[in-house]
Amino acid sequence: MLNVVLYYTIGFTLTEQHLAMLRHDFPQCKFTETNKDSVTETQLETADILAGSVPPDLVRKAKNLKWLHLPSVGVDRHIDTGIYVNADAKLTNSSGAYGKPISDLVIGYMIALCRDFPYYQRNQEQGIWKRKAPAKELFGSTICIVGLGDIGMELARKAKVFEMHVVAIKRTLVEKPEFVDELYTLENFDEVLKKSDFVVLCLAATDETVNLMNAARLTMMKKDAYLINVGRGSLVDQTALYECLANRTIAGAAVDVTEPEPLPSDHPLWKLDNIMITPHYAGSSPSTQDRLYTIFHSELERYLSGQPLKNLIDFSVKY
Repeated sequence: MLNVVLYYTIGFTLTEQHLAMLRHDFPQCKFTETNKDSVTETQLETADILAGSVPPDLVRKAKNLKWLHLPSVGVDRHIDTGIYVNADAKLTNSSGAYGKPISDLVIGYMIALCRDFPYYQRNQEQGIWKRKAPAKELFGSTICIVGLGDIGMELARKAKVFEMHVVAIKRTLVEKPEFVDELYTLENFDEVLKKSDFVVLCLAATDETVNLMNAARLTMMKKDAYLINVGRGSLVDQTALYECLANRTIAGAAVDVTEPEPLPSDHPLWKLDNIMITPHYAGSSPSTQDRLYTIFHSELERYLSGQPLKNLIDFSVKY
């Protein structure tokens, strides 16, 4: 019997119904629920499969681990092969679970930014009735989506509903997908930046993407453009972002991810009036847990039947 340890966090907790279905569908597995407060050495040492955002220092203790399944898309904390005792251990993520809620948030960000919601919120708090001309409409605006996975594709689909011009950046060039008007690789990123009204980062954190948006690229953006980051905080040079926002080099920004997290309360970004900051909650929704369960169930079925895992991570390219 395979030992499957379910490591629960605020972002990953299966319901009683989910657990009952797992036990019914996979009688060859023993499912154990745990969390950071209740996890034991024995649970880790005897686990064949771990599912959850298990801290790397705990993964190191799982000497029998054959497969780690993450309830996230990003794998940057678990991509170091040195944390796995078993060199053949597999790593999967939950790509496919977050496209809908995260793209919802990005659409909300874009509307809020171009319709100056933060400005009106401040006025409301002070009882001020004062109009301001909107900066722009989504209609006809150019959105540059950097990273065309599940999140990027869902965002492209929704952006077309608003009749935006969709330009996408993907690591490797493929046939242009539906809902994308122009498709390029990172080699063309600088040129695309110069013509985009919204630049949305939704790609993984790798060595190549650290500070992808540095001072030079931020200054390439249009003065009335907005930067949105729902990928990883490391994608943006935050010092450079602060300078650009403070000096109005770009119109504004919205970030759901920062470096570090949580963003310290005394960080200067909090003081700016042209940035929206949310606490890495973009993927949260009542339906997300159902999708996480469905993805894990599907991958477990594949694993037990010897089929290739759909969301298998390639350690050599780190995503």
